[in-house]
Amino acid sequence: MNTRPILFSGPMGRALLDGRKTQTRRVLKPQPWNPEREKDADFDGWQSHHAFQVKCRQGIVSSCHGVGSRLWVREAFTLTQHDHPVYRADATDQSGKRWSSITPGDPEGEVRWRPSIHMPRWASRLTLRVTDVRVQRVQEISEGDAIWEGCRPFFDEDNSQIMKGPNGTEHSMAPLRGPIDDFQRLWDSLNARRGYGWDANPWIAAYTFDVIRQNVDEVAA
Repeated sequence: MNTRPILFSGPMGRALLDGRKTQTRRVLKPQPWNPEREKDADFDGWQSHHAFQVKCRQGIVSSCHGVGSRLWVREAFTLTQHDHPVYRADATDQSGKRWSSITPGDPEGEVRWRPSIHMPRWASRLTLRVTDVRVQRVQEISEGDAIWEGCRPFFDEDNSQIMKGPNGTEHSMAPLRGPIDDFQRLWDSLNARRGYGWDANPWIAAYTFDVIRQNVDEVAA
């Protein structure tokens, strides 16, 4: 059984904890085929029968494999003096203010948060059990899938006339943005600089999963 780490931002980590996120999309590297080949006679059958093989960061080979794999979540964290992990996504300071609202490196924040990429396996608190894997273009996402990506606009706690997308950006109540609009904005914030933005419409692996609030090794045991 494949067991691999997977990175999530603070807002997406909170969406996992809140039960608002049960899907994630990741760029396939390398892309399964050259876009110039999309007119080839073998293209449709090649895709529909999953006869190609690709390898993505989660270690899943081909679109019809990977169900049952476990992904342990890496997120921004710090350690107490007793080496107990504290997680930036939902930690609060003594006043009750959420730490994720304080800019990393802010001297008033007091806590030096470690980037998610440096989280060791033993410190992870969330495990994702993959229940479905699809290979598709990122623009093929449906409104329902965008919602399960965590893209449900929600009211700002301090201003009911402002709604926030999953990446924390604000927009006014009129016109309202839909889940796909918010997903597009979130996707570009994470992937556009790497050359895999929404307009490039890259091939991705779309994972559906169950969220288990345990360390991956505890789940295995």
